[in-house]
Amino acid sequence: MAELGYVDDRLYAESKAGAMARRGLGARRVREALRFAGVEEEDAAALAPAIAAEGLASAIAFARRRRIGPYAREAADRPLQEKQMAAMIRAGHAPGLARAIVRMAPGDDPETMLGEA
Repeated sequence: MAELGYVDDRLYAESKAGAMARRGLGARRVREALRFAGVEEEDAAALAPAIAAEGLASAIAFARRRRIGPYAREAADRPLQEKQMAAMIRAGHAPGLARAIVRMAPGDDPETMLGEA
């Protein structure tokens, strides 16, 4: 089936990684899912730069979905910020990026604020 082109691991990995990034999952989580799905290391390594490039966009998508930081209705207190940061880290985002997004005030523009950093 693979020789006939019906099964293409690289195409599957690209599709899965793209879907996970759109859902707001970070690079670490995407790599783990690809490994769990049985995608060969060389195919996953070929996608690593594209996955890393989508890091900020997927973190913002996650924050928007969960109403974290700039997408919250009101500023979060310290315990809630810690829970939100933990959720972002579990989703595969870098701790520094998670911290920056969680600490933003509601209504801030994350793309301009994080793009400058």
